[in-house]
Amino acid sequence: MGADDPIRLHAAGRVSAEVALARLILNGHDPETLAAHILSAGNAALARIAGARGDGLRRLKALLDGSGLHHGVADADPAAAIAAVRTAFDRAVAASPEASVAAYSLGDGDLLRQATGEIVCWLDGLGVLRPDTDMLDFGCGIGRIAAAVAPHVRSVLGLDLSPAMIGTARRRAALPNLRFATTAGADLADQPDARFALILAVDSFPYLFGAGRDCAQRHMADFARIVRPGGAITILNLSYRGPAEDLADARAWAAAHRLTLAVAGATPFALWDGRAFLWRKPDPRDGG
Repeated sequence: MGADDPIRLHAAGRVSAEVALARLILNGHDPETLAAHILSAGNAALARIAGARGDGLRRLKALLDGSGLHHGVADADPAAAIAAVRTAFDRAVAASPEASVAAYSLGDGDLLRQATGEIVCWLDGLGVLRPDTDMLDFGCGIGRIAAAVAPHVRSVLGLDLSPAMIGTARRRAALPNLRFATTAGADLADQPDARFALILAVDSFPYLFGAGRDCAQRHMADFARIVRPGGAITILNLSYRGPAEDLADARAWAAAHRLTLAVAGATPFALWDGRAFLWRKPDPRDGG
């Protein structure tokens, strides 16, 4: 087993059981033999959880097989890559809305709500959820984050590539201060300057990197333009490349767009191993 083997990472306490199991399925393991494989690797506790989560593991495998969705979707042609992601998520949300936005949920709604609650509590602890906050939820999926933060902010605009995701979000999160719309995936040129006090992207930037680094950089430049002075940009999972490369980009983007990198690759969640980055845009009125 390598250093990044999910079984070893779970044994070391570095990832939750659910993340480890989801990674094993993403790596191609058969749900029917996964518990035995884990037991043979010496992790009896994780093997027992795999046995108990059999239905969820099979659900995730069926979603991946039916949608073509997997970590690292990429194409030499950026437009083709974006189109492939759109199609994959349209199919995935039809198979399992919960697993389509968080593989580690294994399609379990209660588990997804717990993980969503961790993200909202973390944001609240940073002081970025306020009654006067207008927020962009970029890559909003089924609207789970938007719905959870709605009581804490003035408004949320949720954008996603997938029309099927947006349709699900509108049905599940029909709240008066929420609005959902599709985005083309090339940039955010249609959004006005200084529109949002908070921009949040949860596990969506890796798919922009799949369309090419330029696509990710264009979106970050737009984020810097449409966030208000004094506002914050938060990206949870910048890419699936590795911590060092993500940190290098995070620092470079801070310098390029005159932002302050306040959170640089932290892993603040118990259920999910997503890496957190947060930039703040200085407000000249505060001497920034």
